[in-house]
Amino acid sequence: MATPGSGRDDEIRGLLINALEVQLAAFRAGIRFWEGWIGEASKFVNSATDKLHALENRGTAPRDTLLEVVDAARGSIRSMMELPGDSASHFIEELERITKRGPAAASGARGARKKRPARKRAARIKN
Repeated sequence: MATPGSGRDDEIRGLLINALEVQLAAFRAGIRFWEGWIGEASKFVNSATDKLHALENRGTAPRDTLLEVVDAARGSIRSMMELPGDSASHFIEELERITKRGPAAASGARGARKKRPARKRAARIKN
């Protein structure tokens, strides 16, 4: 038999679980953004470092090396410009997954909600 507040407790639990799922989705999207940013920045730094070492050690043409570094920077910036949109899309996909499951799944009821017992009318005594 359900206690009088159990339906409300289930609703609150479902709300808290849903809020946590949304917060985690936001964190995952942020992590995805920063992982991509760090990856692109690292790739550019490694490429520019290699070009610099080639310029110092082998005496390659400075103009060609500079153009290669500028091209690498342009490519990295282009990739970095796509990161916010990609992260936002990932976040929206996760929100849609959460929404498709619905509040019953978030509360742990797996589609079957507990039915509250019917309230009994109390007889009033007239004076």
